[in-house]
Amino acid sequence: MSVLFYKAWIETRVRFVAGLIAAAIVCIFYMEQHGWLVRMWTEDMQNPHGYHMKWMPLGIHEYGWYLWHYLYDNYLQQVWILSAILFAFGGLIRERNGGTVLFSLGLPVSRRRWLFTRLAVALLESIALSLFAVIVVVIGSTVIHQTYSLSQLLLHTALMVAAGVFMIAFGNLCYTLFPGNYLSLIVTLVLLGAPYLWLQTYMQHMNALGRTPWLGYLNVAHAMAGPWQLNWSTTPWLALLVAWALAAVLLGATVVHGDRLDY
Repeated sequence: MSVLFYKAWIETRVRFVAGLIAAAIVCIFYMEQHGWLVRMWTEDMQNPHGYHMKWMPLGIHEYGWYLWHYLYDNYLQQVWILSAILFAFGGLIRERNGGTVLFSLGLPVSRRRWLFTRLAVALLESIALSLFAVIVVVIGSTVIHQTYSLSQLLLHTALMVAAGVFMIAFGNLCYTLFPGNYLSLIVTLVLLGAPYLWLQTYMQHMNALGRTPWLGYLNVAHAMAGPWQLNWSTTPWLALLVAWALAAVLLGATVVHGDRLDY
C-alpha cells in the first residue's frame, strides 16, 4: 500500500507544489490589500463626491470577515477547487495513455485499490493545501499586526475540505470519462462553471426576495464557504449531506466505469 501511495504522490507532486504557491500568492495578496482597501473605502465614504469604493461591503473593516469573504468564500476556495480537481487526475487511465498500464495491472492489486489509493492521496494533498493556507494567514496576519479567530480559520478549513470532496470525486470521474489532462480540465471546468455561475446569480436573486429555494442545497461552493461565524448550529449540515451523497454517486460511477474499461 505504501508503494501505491508513493507512486500517486510522485505523479501529483508538481501539481501539489503549484497549488501551494497559488494559495500562498492569493492569501498574501488579499492580506496585504486589507489595509489599503479599508483606507480607500473610508476616504471615499467621507468624500461627498466619492463613489469609487461604495461597492465595497461594509464588513470590510472586520478583518475576520474580510478573510472569510475574500479567501474562503471566493479566491482561496477557487484555488483549492482547481487544485483538488488536478490532484484527482491520473491513475491507471494516465498510464494507459502512456503505455505503462500493463505493468501496474500485473501487480497483485485490484483496480479499485488503485482508484481508492489515488483518491486518498488527492484528499490528503487537498487537506495539506488548506492547512498550508492557514499557516500563511497566521504568519501574514502577525506581520501586518492584525487579529483574527484561529478557531474560525480552522473550522472554515474543515468545512471547505468536507464539502469539497465532491470536487475530487467529480474531477476523477471526468478524467475517467475524458482521458487527458487538458481535455479533462476543460470539461470539468465547463460542467462545474456553468451551474456555479447560474446558481450564484439565482441564489442572490432569491436571497434578495427573502426566499431559500431547495436548489440552494446543491450549491456546493456555498456549502464550502459556510457563514462568516461558523459553529455547530450554523454549519450547513444538509448541504454537506447533499455534497457527500453526490460524491458517493460520482465515486460509484467511476468504480463501475473503471471495472468495465479495457486497458
